[in-house]
Amino acid sequence: MVSKYSKPPIIMQIYSRLLHYLPLAGGLTKLSFNSLTHSQFAQCNGLISARMRNGVCIEVDPHDYDGRVLYLFGTNDPKVQTTAQALLCPGDRFLDIGANYSSIGLLAAHRVGSTGQVHLFEPQEQLCQRVSAAIAQAGLTNVQLHRVALMDCDSEMKIARPTDHSGMATLIESTDRNNWDSQIVTVRNIATYIPPLIGDNPFGVKIDVEGAEPYLMPWLLKQPNLRFLIFEAAHNQKELWDFVQASGLSLYGLRRLVFKKQIQQIESFEQMKFYHDLVAIRIPDGLKPPRQINPHKLAKMIEQHKYSF
Repeated sequence: MVSKYSKPPIIMQIYSRLLHYLPLAGGLTKLSFNSLTHSQFAQCNGLISARMRNGVCIEVDPHDYDGRVLYLFGTNDPKVQTTAQALLCPGDRFLDIGANYSSIGLLAAHRVGSTGQVHLFEPQEQLCQRVSAAIAQAGLTNVQLHRVALMDCDSEMKIARPTDHSGMATLIESTDRNNWDSQIVTVRNIATYIPPLIGDNPFGVKIDVEGAEPYLMPWLLKQPNLRFLIFEAAHNQKELWDFVQASGLSLYGLRRLVFKKQIQQIESFEQMKFYHDLVAIRIPDGLKPPRQINPHKLAKMIEQHKYSF
């Protein structure tokens, strides 16, 4: 367990500042994991302080995939972050389910503003301690951390993860995780836990739960005040496709372009398989879903037509 504090080598400090500045949307893995970064971070024997793009600081493990990416880029995923912020409005609720270091949720806090709320859902205790400290230090009064996992029941379950990749933590049983770290976590039923948090307010969701999406997405997609739902399609692709099609929301894929943040409308299951991250968006009546567009431009188009929940 990493606990003591360490300071990154000066080369990595400069490298991080450069990557924070560049408007990159892809290529994070190659830039974070290579011979240079491995040799430099090998000198770190403790947690390091990562600065997110909105100035919020959080302690991360540089030997953890998600911790290193967050330190270097100030976000765990620029394209997901940009899409979420573009589609949120002041006063909205935002649910970051499977929040990990919570960079997507914490970076959305300023977008929803003082009249909105950000709810982070993360059951891994070590991460929760770091996220809680970051929220307190930044004085974020519109952000609430929930130290639970969400499923379709109230229970306690085992969550397992590789030692070097906290973002792969999963509640789903698998035969290839025998050597993973595990812990027992509290699980709450999404259908009863979420309604008091969102009420009738418009809300958006980012969900990253490593195979547990089928237990959560059906309820979320049925909510009439849902603006959008960002999710991964690494597991259960056909099932997730069917869920979105039944909901009536329009499905887009987040393109993996290095400098360009763009989303592409998905009109068939075959097209869906080419994307790792997707977003289901509620397009107002009278507005034809554009086939390909920058998320900020799409948000402006939707805002002009207004939502009617």
